[in-house]
Amino acid sequence: MRRPEFSPLVLLALALAVGSGALEVGLRVSPRMGMLGGDVGALLLASIGLSIAYLVAAAVFAWRLGRKPYGVLLGALVLVHGALWYRFEVVLNRFASDPRVWGGLLGVVILAVGVAYVSDALVRRFRGGVILASLAVGLVGTGMAIHRSKAPSGRPDDSRPNVLVITLDTVRADHLSPYGSDNPTPTLDSLARDGVLFEHVVATAPVTEPSHLAIFTGQPPHMSGVVANGTRLGDRPALLWRAMRDHGWTTAGFVAGFPLHSRFGWAQGMDVYDDDFGRFRGLHSLSLVKAWDQLVLPAHTLRERRGDLVVERALGWLSEHHDESFFMWVHLFDPHAPYEAPGHPFDPPTDGEPLDLPDYWPPKYKAITSTEWLIDAYDAEIRYADELVGQLLDGLRFHNVLEDTIVVVTADHGESLTEHDYLFEHGDNLYDPSLLIPLIVRYPKELKRGRRVPCQVSNDDITPTLLSLTGLAALPEQQAIEREGRDLSEMLRGGGCTDKPIVSSTVSVRFVDRPPVDHSYREPERKLIRMGEGGESCFDLVADPGELHPVRCDPELGRALDEALAGATTAAAPETDSTTNAALEALGYIDGSP
Repeated sequence: MRRPEFSPLVLLALALAVGSGALEVGLRVSPRMGMLGGDVGALLLASIGLSIAYLVAAAVFAWRLGRKPYGVLLGALVLVHGALWYRFEVVLNRFASDPRVWGGLLGVVILAVGVAYVSDALVRRFRGGVILASLAVGLVGTGMAIHRSKAPSGRPDDSRPNVLVITLDTVRADHLSPYGSDNPTPTLDSLARDGVLFEHVVATAPVTEPSHLAIFTGQPPHMSGVVANGTRLGDRPALLWRAMRDHGWTTAGFVAGFPLHSRFGWAQGMDVYDDDFGRFRGLHSLSLVKAWDQLVLPAHTLRERRGDLVVERALGWLSEHHDESFFMWVHLFDPHAPYEAPGHPFDPPTDGEPLDLPDYWPPKYKAITSTEWLIDAYDAEIRYADELVGQLLDGLRFHNVLEDTIVVVTADHGESLTEHDYLFEHGDNLYDPSLLIPLIVRYPKELKRGRRVPCQVSNDDITPTLLSLTGLAALPEQQAIEREGRDLSEMLRGGGCTDKPIVSSTVSVRFVDRPPVDHSYREPERKLIRMGEGGESCFDLVADPGELHPVRCDPELGRALDEALAGATTAAAPETDSTTNAALEALGYIDGSP
């Protein structure tokens, strides 16, 4: 059989690449991504370029095959886009071994082969029309991308404050200089001098997703039902930014870790939600890149990003929206293990017995023998995060909105560095190293500068406080939402304070429909930890702040915990798809896939 001419095949491949590449960007781009004009143009070029490489390779294959060459090009398009659409949109939450996964993908392959055979003669006959139609589709896709990328804008209102919430992942309060540490964090020192610092803040969970949900709803895990990373949030009217957007604030979130990905529901109520962990915005949403990620990324997806990229994206958004009333959330994942602060030398001691580090730590760390070196590396990550917070404040200052913005800096949970023989990890127990976190609030227009509040508070108090400071707490729809957190605004203004007993929770067993949950009940001077699978421990925090020597449990503490948990929401099971499991395992949140 005589081979077809090569040039017409390549010309058709180029036209199909322009059309399919531009159309995919037009369909995938959305206002929520917060892309600027340059981002859209670069993504269009990347998508078309990747499509050209793929389809020219398909053209070479079809030319060498010599059979149905024009149909092979269309079949190649159906194969890659159909297979990835089916895998990521239809059967995302199923394992590859599930017959619905491999059976469906086999069906896509059969469909692509059928398209190749059926369409060849038609494309050969109307090749010129197909080329023109493909180019027209490219123009339509480009127009869609430009139109769909525009993020909504709000209106300025000088009568209400902006809000910036910065959450530092895995940061314990006692490693920050305003809390007495010799680890210098000058930005947080300055914030504490200009604002209000809470001295005793207890997280409601020692893992990222449930703790952040408590921060932004005022509902701790036993109320929200979310106790583990990888759990879908469902509809959450209690989210702070939903109320703010409903009443005119422009809302944006910039996150750095997979547990806060929009796939779990975090984008609801956000005008812009940037959970794109790639250096090149939008690149990893493209089908061909997704296929590559499936082959080369350990968890088939990007799991985190360094804080400088998060801050760069946040400041880019701020430059476009600083003259509006805005809510912005910035999450910095850097202090989470493994500790790899930029500029911090990797020169750990390796003589002697290696430390028993968590399984997910990279191999180069497994020979380390010094806990002191790792603690210093952790402190270096905190110093880096402090610098990034400074850059965000400088951005507010540059746009002359710092004094009009309520700035909140807190953490989702802490980290056990050596305590209880739990090395450089969190999530599996409810001891204080994983629960005691910072909370600093700056808003000089209303708050008492330099105040230190000695009372015990919780991270679920943040949303009720911000609703009060922004004037939204009095709205009927907000008063109808049940929240465990309390309004701290009077403490911020210099009023007296009272301690609050705090319930914290973590899941004992993952990937079951009704996972057992551990709970702790902490008063300022004593604490009860109750295991979900049975057993209790109590501690005298005055005589034994390290929680090393359990004491006899006062029945009163048990009754108080029972009362607090009365009517608790059933803990929701996390996702069980292979991508989610692999990503969480790579971050140390599960020991392995079920």
